[in-house]
Amino acid sequence: MKSTILNSRFKSVKTIVFLVFINFILSSCSDNTLLESPALVTQHYTEKEILKAADISNDGTYSLLSNNQHVCLWDNTKNIKVYECLNGLEGQLIELVGISKSNKYFFTSNRVNVHLYQLETGRLITVWSAGDNIINDIAMSADDSTIILGFRNGQVSVVGVHDNQIKTYDIHRLDINSVDLSDDGQLAFTGSSDKTAKLWQTQNGEVKKSFKHSMRVNHVTLSNDAKLAFSLDAIDDRFFWLLPSGQLFSTLQSSVRFIEFNQSRFSPDKQWLLTGGPRQKLQLWRLTTGELAAQWTTFKPQDKIRSSVLSVRFINPTTVASVTSDGVYQTWQTPVFQ
Repeated sequence: MKSTILNSRFKSVKTIVFLVFINFILSSCSDNTLLESPALVTQHYTEKEILKAADISNDGTYSLLSNNQHVCLWDNTKNIKVYECLNGLEGQLIELVGISKSNKYFFTSNRVNVHLYQLETGRLITVWSAGDNIINDIAMSADDSTIILGFRNGQVSVVGVHDNQIKTYDIHRLDINSVDLSDDGQLAFTGSSDKTAKLWQTQNGEVKKSFKHSMRVNHVTLSNDAKLAFSLDAIDDRFFWLLPSGQLFSTLQSSVRFIEFNQSRFSPDKQWLLTGGPRQKLQLWRLTTGELAAQWTTFKPQDKIRSSVLSVRFINPTTVASVTSDGVYQTWQTPVFQ
């Protein structure tokens, strides 16, 4: 009898181990399927340089790249530089860059000053100084009216692009790590080391909603119309929020702790979130369930240990784009979902 019981338990253990093994194989196959989709376009904009910052224009026409020595604007459709790179003091130590949605402007920052340029010509338009503050992140509204600067001391400056007026608000108690703006520049969404993400009005600094996290909030994203938001903290919290009600919509489904996103974008129809991370990963998440729907591995040179995705974009309803820290621009076809 004892032998029979032990034998039965052994078979049960074997069954469990077998099922776990099969599940692992199926999961691995599923992941590989997601990773096998080839890039539509792969263009190399640097050789051995490592980029500090990058951005892709909203329509995918341009890429703006900084390697801390110079800043270059590339035409992705022609695979050429638009004009001579910014060098000297204008190109050195640039850690934040961005292209306006209208393709009228681009900005650069060394975290102390912000330079605004005319994209068509590369002409410098104006310079804003952060004074004694250090800038952690910058966002520009789609209508070109507003730029916000998130500082390490928890303050935010709202800059009027056309009138040069600057308003500074005390929004958070600790470092602001990530900022985003609605298309009309009226609402801002910010994430801070004080374990909160906040939705607030740029006109007067009034906080409309505050969302609590377990740890410091490292990354936030706001939909174009400020109806949806995403916030990610340093360990486990990955939340999609319905705005302005403040209700939790869904949670990003990932078992990986300490997940990192360098950048993310909502799709125009607000059905998907596109993210780029530090391990060559470009991922597409379904908002209704928070599940990973597709992912791709970006190009990495053979002599490099790792490559980070610095910028991501939906450049049309069926195509996404990325730029990596190795200066590689790629586009990918998104799957057709039911």
